[in-house]
Amino acid sequence: MRILFVLLSTIILPILTACELSGNEQKTSIFYSPHADDEVLSLGPSILHHRERGDRVVVVLLSEGKASGAFHKVNEKLEEKGLPTITRDEFGASRVSEFKKSVEALGVKPDDVFVYQLPDGDIQKEDVKKIMKEMNERYPSATNHALSYLDPHHDHAASGYALKELMEEEKNISGLFYIPVQEHKNIDSEGSYKVPERYKEGFTNSLNTYKIWNPDNGFYAIGNTSVLPYFNTAEVFMESRWHD
Repeated sequence: MRILFVLLSTIILPILTACELSGNEQKTSIFYSPHADDEVLSLGPSILHHRERGDRVVVVLLSEGKASGAFHKVNEKLEEKGLPTITRDEFGASRVSEFKKSVEALGVKPDDVFVYQLPDGDIQKEDVKKIMKEMNERYPSATNHALSYLDPHHDHAASGYALKELMEEEKNISGLFYIPVQEHKNIDSEGSYKVPERYKEGFTNSLNTYKIWNPDNGFYAIGNTSVLPYFNTAEVFMESRWHD
């Protein structure tokens, strides 16, 4: 009986220990999306790469995106169909709905999704830094992922500069900077992440979230209306490119 107990101990204890270590060693990756659709177009493949390696993935939306030029296009389409037009607030709420449905398709848990209301078109790095500090206090030792500070889009660059300064000021904070899909040919990258094979359907579903036209439920295909060529490129290449 004693021999049996010893044998079982040598088998079960290492397994339990390995499980405990695995749980303790899970890493967290925080992704900052200035607007709804950035999380899939430029960050999506990396989100799925980090899911594949077992990270806890957190996604932060910085702005509701109310200033998008797609607002007028959506209302024009509604008028053409004899439907009521929407306000800026309703437009912003719809963008957030698209975003939440997109990150759900990417497999991010609802408790790991955060939405802020920084001013679209006028996001300031100081405000983003405050958010990043809050997130790093919530998730110590996380790796941060922001769009590149070399990005010509003001809001995108603001998120990159915020992370860059934070990394310079606080040595325990680490991160990568992502090149938006529309700038892949214009900004040099140092590495890239492809969508893992088993997550390709989820990535496509995430992209398709921005094609949903269902006014009765507050979906107006805003992403697809705003930057259709970017969605076509992302669907073909399925890749996030980054620099550090």
